[in-house]
Amino acid sequence: MFSRILKRAFFILQVIAISIYLVFEELIWDRFAQPIFKYIKHLRFFKRLEIILNGANRYVVLALFILPFIVGEALGIMSPIVALKGYVLLGIVLYILKLLIVAFAFWLFNIQKEKLLSFSVIKYCYDKIVEFTTWVKTTDAFKTISKIVQKSKTWLKIRYANLKTFIKRYI
Repeated sequence: MFSRILKRAFFILQVIAISIYLVFEELIWDRFAQPIFKYIKHLRFFKRLEIILNGANRYVVLALFILPFIVGEALGIMSPIVALKGYVLLGIVLYILKLLIVAFAFWLFNIQKEKLLSFSVIKYCYDKIVEFTTWVKTTDAFKTISKIVQKSKTWLKIRYANLKTFIKRYI
């Protein structure tokens, strides 16, 4: 009986964690961070910076990766705290800054992956993150919640399209 309760509790924790992951992936990454990342990639300044970084020492690349990563994550931690203290607009601004800074760190990681993964600590963390996300995506809870999210998105798109048509027709 205890193992059944423990299994159920673990499943509930899985559902909560996966739901949070999917919300962040669907809302934050797909809607905000990925477009910023794609925009940064094509700016002339970043193309020049990429050429410079290709010739840079791996420790320079590491410093340029870790500094914005830490600042971005600190802003990500501060933003909900500030928002909960009543400064919602400031919390939103801090989170947008976090997205911009982390998009830079993500861009840097993608273009200098080989140099950054030459550090055993970063390689270990990267491998564990890939392993963890692969495991999460194979769980039954993830598959079930993903189906629910996809159905919800389709339903919302249909509702939004109907609302749009209604507004155009009557307003």
